[in-house]
Amino acid sequence: MKPSFKKMLVGGALLAVAASVHAADAPATASGTNPEALMATTLKLIELLVQKGVLTRDAADSLIKESQSASAAPVASTAPKADMGKPGTIRVPYVPEFVKKEIKEDLRRELAAQAREEGWAGPGSVPEWVRRIKLDGDVRFRVQRDIYGPNNSVGFYPDIVKTNANHAYALLNTTEDRDRMLVRARLGMTADIGDGFSAGVRLTTGSTTNPVSESQTLGNYDNHFAASFDLAYIRYHPSALIDASFGRFANSWVGSDLVWANDLTFDGFAAKVSPELSDDVRGFATFGVLPIQQIQHFKSDKWLFGSQFGVNYADQDHNSGRVALAYYRFTNTVGQVSPAGTTLYEYTAPQFTQKGNTYYNISSDPLNKPFYGLAADYHLLNLTATADIPVSDAKHLMLLGDFVHNVGFKTGSVSALLGQTVAARTTGYQLKVAFGQPEVKRKADWQVYTAYKYLERDAVLDAFTDTDFHLGGTDAKGYIIGGSYGVGSNTALGLKYMSADAIDGAPLAIDVLQFDLTTKF
Repeated sequence: MKPSFKKMLVGGALLAVAASVHAADAPATASGTNPEALMATTLKLIELLVQKGVLTRDAADSLIKESQSASAAPVASTAPKADMGKPGTIRVPYVPEFVKKEIKEDLRRELAAQAREEGWAGPGSVPEWVRRIKLDGDVRFRVQRDIYGPNNSVGFYPDIVKTNANHAYALLNTTEDRDRMLVRARLGMTADIGDGFSAGVRLTTGSTTNPVSESQTLGNYDNHFAASFDLAYIRYHPSALIDASFGRFANSWVGSDLVWANDLTFDGFAAKVSPELSDDVRGFATFGVLPIQQIQHFKSDKWLFGSQFGVNYADQDHNSGRVALAYYRFTNTVGQVSPAGTTLYEYTAPQFTQKGNTYYNISSDPLNKPFYGLAADYHLLNLTATADIPVSDAKHLMLLGDFVHNVGFKTGSVSALLGQTVAARTTGYQLKVAFGQPEVKRKADWQVYTAYKYLERDAVLDAFTDTDFHLGGTDAKGYIIGGSYGVGSNTALGLKYMSADAIDGAPLAIDVLQFDLTTKF
């Protein structure tokens, strides 16, 4: 950055003033140096700067006054000079304040101009609305092996989704082992609107026809992935007491993957009230009105109405726990048989299923054009309890118990639809123990866990439960073991093995081995 001509002139005057101050204090030398003559020369130089427009008259008078005052002041120090050890006084050239200020302003302007040209960042350079936006996301790479038992039934388990789509019988794979690679990528944005309001959206991989998995199977002839929004919501959270979400939002219910798959998000409206009951206890009550399937006839729309009550506990020793009781009521889940020669009531079938629930053929031509609907109502009572107990400064013992029962199942009604007696199989539970860091977020963090899951045929809607255990659905029991190890900041390796068998249906044993590399940002 080159100095301006004006600064050079001002600097020259400044040096002249400094020289005059030094000469005024020093005795005349043998060569006849005259301090008064030097001062007169300096005054002429200042006058010339005024005539050239470099200095104003006021600035010049101030400079003359300050230089005369400085030259009249006594010298406070008689310490030896620093150069070559010769005796004498230490002199500090005087810089007038207005000159300092002017040079500082010139430098600030030149730096600002250079910053604009070179794109420097600085305070206030980022708009305020940008600072209120937060980005986050995660990417998971998975290698998965599906192992089917040698005694599995062949031809017993229908693929409901494909059968309904084609009006032709399709069967699930029950015998052929499968090796896959999968990736899940999610990118979310949250904006703080102010006054307790925020908004969020998130893009994810996966399928628009599968609500419980956001994983993309690799090996589509190197074609591009599909992406869709799994979150799009407005949130009102003015305090710890109130939290409401509108649109499509993350799971608001306390629970485990016994009832709701981990990747599942919900449409509609949910509100949570969390009063403080004591220093260690905070209660909560959550209510949700969630559309499941919109149909032309309003009375036939499928809805989920949910409510949950519970308490959170946390003490000064970092012990914590939670107990929650929920009631989930699905409406209009039972399929209706279409009149002969029509497809009038095919809309009553579910848009997505996995396997396990009790279905019956609702087609008007069941032999030639099969079409399946659910035979039962699903009104779920769900009790969940968790505990987090610190064992050391970093390691925790974590416990989970989850129980669900479908009180909507009516044996007589279901049996009448199927034309045979159908026993009520409507209970499920999961027990889990984990040890290590509560979250694997740093390098060398770790956690190991084991669980046992038991989920009867009509305990929950098979469409929305875990998609990994027994490869999704209900009518399954078995154990889970796994662990996770941090290999870097917010990056972890995970290993999980699930072994499950059918409870009541035809033999169907499926073991699933998963190896994950997950990173978050």
